[in-house]
Parts: sequence; structure tokens; C-alpha cells
Amino acid sequence: MLSGIAVLGALLVAQDTPVIRVPVRLVAVPTLVFSKENHLIPGLKKTDFRILDNGIPQKIDLDILDAPVSVAIAIQANQDVHGSVPFIAKVGSVMDAHLVGATGRAAVIAYGGDIKILKPFGSGDVRAAFRGISAAGVEARAIDAGMEAIAMLKERPRTQARVLLFIGQPMDRGSEASWAALQHEADEENVAIYALNSSDIKADPLLAVIAATGGTELHFRNQHELENAIGVLGVELRSAYLLSYYPKSPDAGPHTIAVEVSVPGARTHARPGYVLSPN
Repeated sequence: MLSGIAVLGALLVAQDTPVIRVPVRLVAVPTLVFSKENHLIPGLKKTDFRILDNGIPQKIDLDILDAPVSVAIAIQANQDVHGSVPFIAKVGSVMDAHLVGATGRAAVIAYGGDIKILKPFGSGDVRAAFRGISAAGVEARAIDAGMEAIAMLKERPRTQARVLLFIGQPMDRGSEASWAALQHEADEENVAIYALNSSDIKADPLLAVIAATGGTELHFRNQHELENAIGVLGVELRSAYLLSYYPKSPDAGPHTIAVEVSVPGARTHARPGYVLSPN
């Protein structure tokens, strides 16, 4: 698992994260802290952190993201992923144990030309929902499935981490909504978007949305790699520190964020900025 976390750390360093537009005054900054050996560092306190907003030190609060997670899983189920569906269908128990956890809640959606809710929040079984996946058709309405998932996440408590996880290829064919609309909805509802990517597509339209919402994309080619990636994401969700503050400067417009930590040689991963709405 440590090798998987190291891969995650290297990915996060290389990821070019754009700023996020938020219409609220409270700024939430989920933050991962890595040692110089590229391992996640747990157990830090509020006094270990310092946040600069436009260069100005802020008064911060800290929560550890060990509260129950609400995760909506959107699985591609068309002919493009016909070869992956058999082993995706087998990882429901891994998803339930390592990503959702004992206290979390999950919903499962399958998408191709149609969007099917295989398991809503509050009822059903994740493993049974995964086993019910089958591939058919040519369309892949990923964006519309993501919008449906966020609509479901809106009903979940805002005190819980809200996660949208795509499994499949980073592509869309046939959606009515746009990637920009999906990002906007995710920003509005405090949803972090993640992806488990089964392709080698270089033009990845999902990457910008993932980066903008503070998520991660990992790749897999077989069932073993998929199970390992699920474990890595589970570790990330349970290792983030939720830092928040009210900006001392109320000026509308772009704000930069710098997160510092008082651990020698450590580095942080957090979104680098946001745009403060005049509203």
C-alpha cells in the first residue's frame, strides 16, 4: 500500500490545480501532508498549520476528515469498457470496505446511453449493485451521470465529506450538460471529484475538473490494480486535514492560498486559491 501512496504523492506534486470560484465567505481547504519520504503524515494539530490568504496569515479551524463519507460512484457501462466490466463488477466488497467504510454511505450509478441508479443512498447493497453492471451501447453520458450523482449528494449532510467517484474512461458521449457545468455544481455543493481511469487517453477532459475540486485520478488495467487504487483513495480520504477560515480581507476577486506546516521536510497538497464572490 505504501508504494501506492507514494504514487499518489508524486501525482499530486505534478498536478496543476486551477483556482476554484466559491460563493461563500468561509473557505475550506482539505489538506494532505507528506513527509520527505513521500508518506502521509497523520496526527497533526491546528497549531502545526499556518495559512496565508493573499499573503495574510489567517485564524484557522481544523477538523480531521474521519467523519462518515458520502460517496456517489458513477460507473461507465458501455461497449468501450466491455473488457473492464467483468473485474469492475467484482470489486464491490473492496469498495465497501476500504473506501466507504463502516460509517460511510454510498450510491451507485451506471451510465451509458441511459443513467441507472443501481443503489441509492440509504438502501441496497454496494456489492450487489456492482455485480449488476453490464456493458452495452455506444454512448457514455458521464457528465449527466455526474450531475445526477451530485443531485443525490445534495441530500447528504454537509458535515460529511461528499465525494463523486467516476470509474471508467475519461470521456463523454451524448450528455446534455458540459464539463464546466459539472465543475460548477461540484463547487456549489462542496463535492470532490475523483476518478479511477481504465484508459490511456492523453486528452483527459476530466483532469481539470478533478484538479479544481481537490480530487485525484488513478489508473488501472486489471482487477489487482483497481483494488489497490481503491485502497489508496480510501487512505487519502481518511488522511486529509480539513482547514477552514474566514478571510481577513473581504475583497472580492482572486485569492491565493498557501498552507504551511511545522514539520521539517514536509510538504502540503491543497488547492492554491479561489475567487471570492462579491455576494
